[in-house]
Amino acid sequence: MAPRLRLRKSSKLQRKAEFERLKSAPYRRAGRFLALSVAPGEGRFARCGVICSRKYSLLAVERNRARRLLWESFRLLSPRLLPCRMVLVPRRQMKKAGLAAVMAEVETLLTPSGVLIPEPPRPSPREEKVQP
Repeated sequence: MAPRLRLRKSSKLQRKAEFERLKSAPYRRAGRFLALSVAPGEGRFARCGVICSRKYSLLAVERNRARRLLWESFRLLSPRLLPCRMVLVPRRQMKKAGLAAVMAEVETLLTPSGVLIPEPPRPSPREEKVQP
């Protein structure tokens, strides 16, 4: 059975001071769908914050969708993250993107930072079958 991936309140950045510290983060990158800032973290797990202002869209529905995509990407990648603090900021091109594209970009942007543990290679379906 796969481990239950839960997004806890303690894994979210909430205070303004936490977001302010990440403005001068040592690792900042921007991709097609989002921009991110990452800093080494204290504690035992990764923490994340999402900033989605009206500059992204005037429609709350679109801003909420962007937030949900970013939080879901963080939730799914969190077991592979070393302790760190990060801020994710959506870009307008994310409006047409799906979860797979957003998650792939988050993974691509995080890999050079050193906070993402590489995923172990999966065996191909042919290798899983045992020959009698």
